Amino acid sequence: MADRREGRPRSIREVVEGLSNRPDLRYGARRLDAADALREVLDELLGPAVAGRCRVGSIIGAEARLECRDNATGFRVRFYVPDILEAVAARLEAGDVRAIRVTVSAHGWPYDEAEPGT
Repeated sequence: MADRREGRPRSIREVVEGLSNRPDLRYGARRLDAADALREVLDELLGPAVAGRCRVGSIIGAEARLECRDNATGFRVRFYVPDILEAVAARLEAGDVRAIRVTVSAHGWPYDEAEPGT
């Protein structure tokens, strides 16, 4: 990008320094806040048993991906998506999380001996 007042392009050092001064980019604070809010809302709305079978997979843009351990949990969470979005919006700025994608994936989940069928 060019600095229009001086008529010269900005060096990469200036660009990086300008971006590193923004804490939301440096630490991903807004994404961390959104993930924390999602975890809290899941626990409140679904209860600890169902929320324990879900996790925040990723937040890309304004879309959050919730990974569920099995189909039954994923099916149940899909019914609560409007309520989850409303509760998260009350905790965060309106545009932080606008969509939730529910997926079923047991990949990477720790083995739990207490659960039958795993």
